[in-house]
Amino acid sequence: MEQQKKKLREKIMDERIFGSIVDKAFSDADLNKNGFIDKKELALVINQVREGIGLPKASEKEIQNELKRLDSNKDGKISKEEFRVLVYEITMFSIDQL
Repeated sequence: MEQQKKKLREKIMDERIFGSIVDKAFSDADLNKNGFIDKKELALVINQVREGIGLPKASEKEIQNELKRLDSNKDGKISKEEFRVLVYEITMFSIDQL
C-alpha cells in the first residue's frame, strides 16, 4: 500500500499530470464558464467532496472561510491558480486515506 501511495504522490508532483487534473476539476466546477469559481460554485465543490466521504454539508460560515482562505488576492472569487491549492489538498488527503 505504501508503494502505491508513493507512486500516486509522484504523479501529483508531475506538473503535466497535476495540471490536467486541475484543468478538468476547474472546468467542471466553473459552471458559468467565466474563468473563476464563485462562492456558490465553491460550495458545490466542497459539498460534493464532503458527501463523497460521508460528511454533512458545509455551513455558510465554513464555505465563507474556505473562500477567504483560498482567495489569495482577495477579489472575492477563486482563480484556477488559487483553485490548485484545493485540488492539491483533496488529492493528497485522498491518497493518505488509502
